[in-house]
Amino acid sequence: MGASVGVGGLIIGVSMLVVFSMAYQSIAMQIDSGLDRIEHADQPTATFRIDDATLWEGAVVSVTISNGGAGYSSGGTVVASSGTGGFSGTYTVDGSGAITSVVITSHGNYSAAPTLTVSGGGTPTTNATFSAALGKVIYANMTNTGSVAVHHDQMWLFVDGQNATGFDSVYSSSIASERWYSGETLAMRWFDALVSGNERLALTVGSTTVGHMLG
Repeated sequence: MGASVGVGGLIIGVSMLVVFSMAYQSIAMQIDSGLDRIEHADQPTATFRIDDATLWEGAVVSVTISNGGAGYSSGGTVVASSGTGGFSGTYTVDGSGAITSVVITSHGNYSAAPTLTVSGGGTPTTNATFSAALGKVIYANMTNTGSVAVHHDQMWLFVDGQNATGFDSVYSSSIASERWYSGETLAMRWFDALVSGNERLALTVGSTTVGHMLG
């Protein structure tokens, strides 16, 4: 009889320990959740504006060297000899004066791919030839007007609310920074953007979304 009472008491004691443990875990989770809510409530919301946003539908997005030519010297530029879109670029040469690479400095905006030639750069013995590919580019300037420094990977771009695109996938910082600091204005160049015609560009950070019509 005494053994049965002892075993029964042991079972009750173990059960109470289990109940107490579960209650403790529940209270601890509620405390952690409450602390998280307090911590997030103390963090100010990101505020920002899109200063301007322009869509160029015929920008030169790449240049292919069909023939590098020969006899060129450094210091010249690659320019468009057709159209009035405003393309320009710089180039590098090898030991024979052949153009080996082109860096676009102004993408321009054209209705048809322009003919590209070299301006300056000595007297070539063989002329270089190029082909230009056109694409859509969104140019936008945006300013962080709040006190929060925002990570680029927390920023999302939309066009007419579609095609969510991570800001860090289209923006390259000139100072190798991964944050958007208070008061800083970012100049974004979004190449091959999925847009058609004049639409609305939107930037979302957390619960805040700001839009601007594409001009």
